[in-house]
Amino acid sequence: MPPSSRLVDLIDWYKNAHPDVTDAEIARRVGITRANLSQWRSNGVRGWPARATLDALAATIGRPYREVLEAVLADSGYADTSRSSTAAARPHQVVLDEAVRVLTEAARLTNQPVRRAADGSWEPDLDADGLPIDWAAFVTTALAGAAANIGGIDAILAGRPGSWEAGVIRDALNAAVGHDEWDLWRHRTEPVNVVVHPERILYDMGASVWENGFHAAETELYRRENAIRPSHTYSYPGHELSDDMRAYYTDLGVEIIDGPPPPLPTVEQIETAMAAERENPTELTPEEQADEDALAAIGVLSDRLEALQREERAEYGRQVAQAVRERLTALNLPVPVTVSVDLATPWHQVPESPLEDWATGGIDRAIAEAIAETPTPDTLPGTPLERAEAALQREQNGSN
Repeated sequence: MPPSSRLVDLIDWYKNAHPDVTDAEIARRVGITRANLSQWRSNGVRGWPARATLDALAATIGRPYREVLEAVLADSGYADTSRSSTAAARPHQVVLDEAVRVLTEAARLTNQPVRRAADGSWEPDLDADGLPIDWAAFVTTALAGAAANIGGIDAILAGRPGSWEAGVIRDALNAAVGHDEWDLWRHRTEPVNVVVHPERILYDMGASVWENGFHAAETELYRRENAIRPSHTYSYPGHELSDDMRAYYTDLGVEIIDGPPPPLPTVEQIETAMAAERENPTELTPEEQADEDALAAIGVLSDRLEALQREERAEYGRQVAQAVRERLTALNLPVPVTVSVDLATPWHQVPESPLEDWATGGIDRAIAEAIAETPTPDTLPGTPLERAEAALQREQNGSN
């Protein structure tokens, strides 16, 4: 699967709104070749586009230059796209002062009165004084935009939802966009960037059948190894094995030796034995060679099992990401939407998944619905070991 490109997502957002515009036409307007754009789609943005190219692209798709630049920085690896990389928030008072300044500036805006022209049309009445704008509508629209950017009315009021101030703002927003937020999302101004973490989603959903299946497969391979060449453990005073542990090791095929372990060989003894083996290598008997071959085959199967787990997790992430794209597209958001899959970050280092029981806001609910409708790997046929053996067989047959 080609890497997700934020720059290509911006272009596709524009194309979705203008289906008659082709890639060739976009390339012509931007001043690049059709092959350049195809390469962006196939391999992501590798080089650094010229400033004129970025300016032309921003003008073509109608997005701010800064947004286009940030997309290129993310695609080329010069920007950390994780949530922890966001800039530190400005102090509360600084933001409040700026908000007061903007609202005050808006209150001083005026609308120019119009008058009937001689031909019956309307024209600005330049002789009349300007009329104050509908400042309340301005503020309500700004509130709707902020709520849409944060993720919904509940999300933006989460700081103190029961306060009288929250009640006033909620009433105003409900009156403006509807109690079900049906008209909220057209006010959003910030792009939507969703990162799907399949390992975290599976953990949050309690999808343990798939994970436990891989643990069981690893245990089975360990049993097979012990059936060929048993490993061993010791039980002696001060380190006695309990009955449960004896049963556990016996089930795995581990040899239990009653008594203390022999002393470890010294470095000199190890070096002497290795030198003797080099000078006079011991040839394996046919039975020993068969055991070595069998153990090597188990090792190959173990590697294939690990690869299968990565592949199935990645495929689940791809399916969730596609479902999220479809759900967010249905919201008709007026901004670009980027959905990517993160397979590298450990599950415990990423935020909890928005699931149906506690998701708030239209965007998180759309993501939660996408997760709920996507079958987890728990539903895959057979066991992981059976699937790994079948995959290995197909690969070996294909190489013959």
